[in-house]
Amino acid sequence: MSNYLGKCYCGAVEFSCDGDPFFTQHCHCNKCREIASISTRDIDKVGYGFTAAYLTSHFNIISGSDNLEEIIRNNSKLLLCKSCHSLIYGISLDPNKQAGIGINVNNFLFNNLTPKSFSPVRHIWYDDRVVNISDNLPKFKDAPKEQFGSGELCDE
Repeated sequence: MSNYLGKCYCGAVEFSCDGDPFFTQHCHCNKCREIASISTRDIDKVGYGFTAAYLTSHFNIISGSDNLEEIIRNNSKLLLCKSCHSLIYGISLDPNKQAGIGINVNNFLFNNLTPKSFSPVRHIWYDDRVVNISDNLPKFKDAPKEQFGSGELCDE
């Protein structure tokens, strides 16, 4: 099993993830765009979030847990680095939905080659977008049904 390492932009928070993510996706919701806008890293500010879905049991903060800032938005707890404001991860406030965690893909340390398992599979909350994306990925109005959305696709 692969072990992926990551750290925030300034290096104050380091983490690891066991195995490949279940999926990765681009999120265009207002919450993701708001949180990305306060990061000091340009790649976080592209107009959408890029997250990897993991089980919380496969995620571990290696160092810097005392440098995490907690922000509550739209039924989610988001943890950012206090120094560079890069999103580390987000988790639902609903105890029934806390098995999964969304991790900012921009913080993973890949050696010049992003693993295929980190290729995004969809866009969610695309109706809230501020930038149009031309790719062949499905674009959901809100989210797929398995992510508690309507499952409806955008008409583009």
